[in-house]
Amino acid sequence: MTFKKASLPAALVLALCQAAFAATLKSSDDVFSLNVPGIWQVSESTDPRSALLAKKGKAEIKIQALSKPATEKELTAKIQATQKKLKKGGVAVPARISTVATEEGVKISFIQFVSKGKGYRSGYFNLAGRSYNFLLTGLSGAEFESIYGTLVPLEENAEPAPAEQPEPVGKIAAPAPAAAELPAPPANTQPAAADTLGAPPAADSFAAGGAKPEPADLPPLPKRNVGDMLLLFLVAAGLSAAALGYRAFAGRNQAGVPVAAPVPGSLFPFRVERRNFSFPIVFDVKDAAGQQYRAVSYRVPALLLGTGAVVYFLVSALVQLLVFAGVELRSLPVVVLLPISSLISLSNLMILVGAVLTMAFRKKLKVYDPSGHLFIDVCEKRLSMFSQIFLIRDHAGNALGKMKRVGFVLIRRRWQLLDNEDKVLIDIQEDSAGKAIARKLLGHLWGLLRTNYRISDGNSEAGELKRDFSIWNRYTLDLASLQNPAPDPHLVMATSLFIDIVDPDRWHPWHG
Repeated sequence: MTFKKASLPAALVLALCQAAFAATLKSSDDVFSLNVPGIWQVSESTDPRSALLAKKGKAEIKIQALSKPATEKELTAKIQATQKKLKKGGVAVPARISTVATEEGVKISFIQFVSKGKGYRSGYFNLAGRSYNFLLTGLSGAEFESIYGTLVPLEENAEPAPAEQPEPVGKIAAPAPAAAELPAPPANTQPAAADTLGAPPAADSFAAGGAKPEPADLPPLPKRNVGDMLLLFLVAAGLSAAALGYRAFAGRNQAGVPVAAPVPGSLFPFRVERRNFSFPIVFDVKDAAGQQYRAVSYRVPALLLGTGAVVYFLVSALVQLLVFAGVELRSLPVVVLLPISSLISLSNLMILVGAVLTMAFRKKLKVYDPSGHLFIDVCEKRLSMFSQIFLIRDHAGNALGKMKRVGFVLIRRRWQLLDNEDKVLIDIQEDSAGKAIARKLLGHLWGLLRTNYRISDGNSEAGELKRDFSIWNRYTLDLASLQNPAPDPHLVMATSLFIDIVDPDRWHPWHG
């Protein structure tokens, strides 16, 4: 199957089918077996040296037995002769011979190259006292890994066979091929000679103008778990579905919770709601007197970094899905490969630029009064030791106070509101250590693990920042009367908003 004819749903169905089926292929001389993902058809070969011939679509596995065992040095010489033969035929082949070892200690030496749009791996291995050559056509990396990962001798052939042991009649009868006759991909539809797997393709079979595929000298393919991103996506989707189900069930018990009446003459409690899907971060705030405020913070670096990460994740997941479905990436047309490579490059550039800008740009917040005029401006201080310091100014630039994000906090995040003389007015800290740890591992799980804060004046608890039971970011900021000097309610409101900018609840895990 090629990508031209395969849609994403079809690729997903094929991936699930191949995950459920795996072919156990057994050699005709009863020496070895291997497991390859997918449904393969084993064919009978008229070649008496054939040990295994299996096909799946355009992919093919050919393994032949030599008439007598060969040393590793002799096998290396055969591969080198094949390299020379392919180069004479106009095929670009790597100069280095790749080698992998199976769990049973079997050493497989091979070269891999591209001809006529197909990928080939050709080489040799010794197993159970016998020598074999192979030609693999159109196999994906995962399928090749499964070959050397599951290639094992059968129990009755676990010990090396004696050199003088007679060979089965009709199985291994032809003389060993010469060094220059290592199997190569067929050049035409005519049957190959009895002592080879086919001649290399002619040089004139490539595109006009002399353009030829240029496969790099690829190293042995590393072992990898194909489909990790797909599995991660399914796990995240399952957790999200469970969280949404629990929210729907538990949300019924949240209705009708009484809200404390505001203290006469006080601006508390403040109701805060963050606007969704807006380019800058925007908060709508209403105080107890019904006055409306608006706060804005721009986040260009974060948007570049986040967008780049999302694009890279989606493209990587698509590529792994194609590989898992058995699609040979090198056989895809340029019109498909070019957008994929361009998106990966673009996402990496966005991540790099976003990371650099994140370190260079200072976080800011502007709060506008009910008339729409700027009256509070918060900006990060350029230099600070250990803890982060943020300056609070009015519209004219006069200092109103400071915010401090306390450093060296392992579990629960902590903030302080200071006056101009660095005296602590209020202390704000996460309410639950258990939820703080869970958020680092799971994110806020569709609102189930939202962050609440407790507010104290240094001696006793004086208020709280309590979020709604919602997937959206909404909360109530309440503060009882404090001893003099009591902080300006607008400064407390600005502090809570800025906490939501620097330490937001995130959908993803592994954050501070």
